[in-house]
Amino acid sequence: MASEGDAHGVAEFASRLLLSGTRHRGAAKLADRLEGIGATLEFHNGEELLGFNGRCTRDSLRETIRILVECLSEPTFPQREIDRVRGELLNDLRIEADDTHSRAARELARFVFPNDHPYGRDPKGGTERVRRIRRRDLVEFHESHVGSDGLILAVTGEIDRELVEEAIAAPLSRLDADQEGIPAIPPPPPHKPRRATIPMPHKTQADIAIGGPAVPRRHADYYALNLANLLFGRIGLYGRLGRNLRDEQGLAYYAFTGLDARTAGGMWSLSAGVNPANLEKAVQSIRAELDRLQTDPFHADEIQDGRDNQIGSLIVSLERNAEVASELHRMEYYGLGMNFLERFPEIVRDLEEDRIRAVAVKYFTANGSSMVVAGPVGRARLSL
Repeated sequence: MASEGDAHGVAEFASRLLLSGTRHRGAAKLADRLEGIGATLEFHNGEELLGFNGRCTRDSLRETIRILVECLSEPTFPQREIDRVRGELLNDLRIEADDTHSRAARELARFVFPNDHPYGRDPKGGTERVRRIRRRDLVEFHESHVGSDGLILAVTGEIDRELVEEAIAAPLSRLDADQEGIPAIPPPPPHKPRRATIPMPHKTQADIAIGGPAVPRRHADYYALNLANLLFGRIGLYGRLGRNLRDEQGLAYYAFTGLDARTAGGMWSLSAGVNPANLEKAVQSIRAELDRLQTDPFHADEIQDGRDNQIGSLIVSLERNAEVASELHRMEYYGLGMNFLERFPEIVRDLEEDRIRAVAVKYFTANGSSMVVAGPVGRARLSL
């Protein structure tokens, strides 16, 4: 389903109100009915779409879907609930503003995706934006963005074709289909590495966020880069980075990397929490680990461990219905093909070792990355 578009902050606000009352039932009755049939239903806003997930029995599926459609198509946005969510969002923003990790990560995203690109924005919109949002903004957003266009629904469990057609497809077909369509997310602007510190003198921990552009999900480099990310800062005790920075040198409370690949672009990131007294040494050690990728590339046994981990993790996750539904949705959303789960082990095994090493050097670079440090760091200028 379409999400934020140019309605910065409104999508997040609206998503938190979809269970707060419809033309037929108020928030309390919706909650009571879901609880009464033993079902759950949640809505959430992401950078690209409005999502929902739920759980129910086969016998309660029809009513759960009816409630879902009701919430999506007929929300009333009661003023009392708007006031409640506004307070909830403002409180979330206050908490994040006082959190060193959140501050560093948010500023890093703004650097990697500059010029107000959607991927660089805070989905909540910021304090002033939240205060300005009114009921008419929510109604207009819902009418223009929420509908059947682009809807993907993945269902797992005890279901059959008849149940899908009668209990799921029929109710969903009643969703309004008059929306303007899903706006395409533009490619991110070019990234120019930047450095920044966010002084928070009342804190006892400094948080480091380093990162740069990566690839969209459908990019040819994705699978090799995903495995390289696992080896560098995820597997075991957080890969090479965690072993060195945290376990061997004791410089960090935590240290790990991440890879976020979306439809129009991607980002790799490195996060570490340190004692301010160790900040400069920790940054130098991070630089050394990034440079080491060129002088001491991933060994064959590291790569094999990573392959085994990725394949095994997927197999284990598919033992749970919720994860199966999530994977099915991802396959459809990114156009991976319905045989993706069967192909994935082969995709991973076929990755050439030299290619994995090459993408690590290409994307995980100190000189090509931005860095933000938040905490009791004054206004010191740190170099990576």
